[in-house]
Amino acid sequence: MISYVPLTFFGIIAAVGLGFFVHGFVNRQKIFAAFNDLASRLSGAAGRSAIWSYPYLSGTFEGRPVKIFFHTAENHTVSVLNLVVEMGVSTPDKVLLLQKDGFREPKPEQKAKLEEEVGSVVPVTGIPFDVRSPEPGRAGSLLASPELAREISSLTAYNQILLWDGSLIASKQFEGVAETLPEAMMSTLSRLLSLAGGFEERHAGSEKIGAQTA
Repeated sequence: MISYVPLTFFGIIAAVGLGFFVHGFVNRQKIFAAFNDLASRLSGAAGRSAIWSYPYLSGTFEGRPVKIFFHTAENHTVSVLNLVVEMGVSTPDKVLLLQKDGFREPKPEQKAKLEEEVGSVVPVTGIPFDVRSPEPGRAGSLLASPELAREISSLTAYNQILLWDGSLIASKQFEGVAETLPEAMMSTLSRLLSLAGGFEERHAGSEKIGAQTA
């Protein structure tokens, strides 16, 4: 009986673990199928590094290059799977937006690295994000726009939005297969397109990428 109990216990753990693996694998298959469908609408392609890996996608939306992929972020003892959407944007502005409610505070060493790489906190009111930028004056002026503030506030589900080096990148905690389905992803891309255009309109000399390729 002494050896029987732990064997039974570990047998249960193994069964539960196998169940999670199978469930995760089935979900990955569903996401891959959804990405293949979406890729056909974006004149792109879906792929994955292995059959058990989360898939990725690249294509074009309204004349802009887009990428959709998954990223695991380590935060203290927690691993968080994020869904990431990247879209091309034509502006030299550099801004990082971090969700005020729900964003996990980074480790102290990560926080120091964050400030070194993307700049210090910029005091901006009217949006549900903390702002960082290497150009605080420009970032403050840019985000003072009520129209842009409304665009940003419509993306409160995202824990990070990064405008940097010709890309607009939005990341959110992955909540399930439904948000990767083609119609849901097309809606997400439309909102990011609107935000990308808003950033471009507020920088003299920037031309919308869609206008360049139309």
